Amino acid sequence: MSWQVVDHLTIYREEGMYGAHPNVLRTQTGELLALFHRSPFVGGSHHAHPLFDVRACRSADEGQTWGGPELITTDPRGGVIDFGTHTLADGSLFLHASTVELMPVEGSHQEANEWISRPGIGFWVRSFDHGRTWTHPVRFPSLPDAVNGAPAEHTGICRSGLLEMPEGRLLLPGKATEQPDGAQPFFGMLRASRDKGETWEYAGRIAEDEVAHFSEPAIYRTLAGRILVLFRCHPRRPEHRYPFLAEVHSDDGGQSFSPWRQTTMKGCPGHLLGLKDGRIFATVGTRWEGQMGCLARVLEAEGQDLDTAPDLVVRADSHGSDCGYPWSVELEDGRVLVVYYYTYEDGLRGIEGTVVQETS
Repeated sequence: MSWQVVDHLTIYREEGMYGAHPNVLRTQTGELLALFHRSPFVGGSHHAHPLFDVRACRSADEGQTWGGPELITTDPRGGVIDFGTHTLADGSLFLHASTVELMPVEGSHQEANEWISRPGIGFWVRSFDHGRTWTHPVRFPSLPDAVNGAPAEHTGICRSGLLEMPEGRLLLPGKATEQPDGAQPFFGMLRASRDKGETWEYAGRIAEDEVAHFSEPAIYRTLAGRILVLFRCHPRRPEHRYPFLAEVHSDDGGQSFSPWRQTTMKGCPGHLLGLKDGRIFATVGTRWEGQMGCLARVLEAEGQDLDTAPDLVVRADSHGSDCGYPWSVELEDGRVLVVYYYTYEDGLRGIEGTVVQETS
């Protein structure tokens, strides 16, 4: 058995706008939502634009057609940067996001209208009507052992997975730094909630190195109960040219984690999707010559073949390295839809999707 690409499709492309870093999920009604952040296009890569908001395109036919971009949420203090969105067991949708905030330039005249954009404090919102309306942003609490907000980017909250445990507890991995100037390396950390995300407690550090930098984690619980976390890792060592996915795991419900290790999945960031048959669909973004897009691996139920499963090329032909960030959802017929962002030939960025299926 092997997997192959069967279709590419465009979910969102709009002249003059920049769409990037998508998520995709299925609502309790069966619809698909492809969420992404959007800002005016300024001609190049700009991942910290203070006008970023979160939009979503909706599909009622398993991704064959998509509606226009619905406004999901904005940050009243600035722009929404990295985010993750998840369908909880009760049918509600939970979105967490990091931010940048607009601030007057220090020392500028009160009426000079001079502003800067700097890292802000992350927030969460929730929808109880399948993504039609959302609550107002609520800020995450400060971390006790890290810089919170400026000058540290995405500290405490970043693009990541979220795990709902069998007893209802939520585990949200992220990244943070204790460096006063907000510099790398960042350590991997974990938040936990016992009330469906209404309040959060700090669960400590789960990946740390004196040199390597961790961010943008994926998280998944196997059928046997092992919690897998794959961090984007920048080794920051001369012998490693490209980032890779670093793995940690927990066999005690997230109370403790293994030491981190390098996997053979090159690129970043990763995403982990549990398939209906128990296997794991793992994806990773790629940005090197000849492979600008994303790769996938289909793993056994416990993920023991993470390092040895063959790569499936999901997409490789982006016209620039500002691309990738895959996120996946299983379709009703067992095929998988992978969404990601893409640089078109004219330089515009938009949201694309690829459908893959298993073949005999």
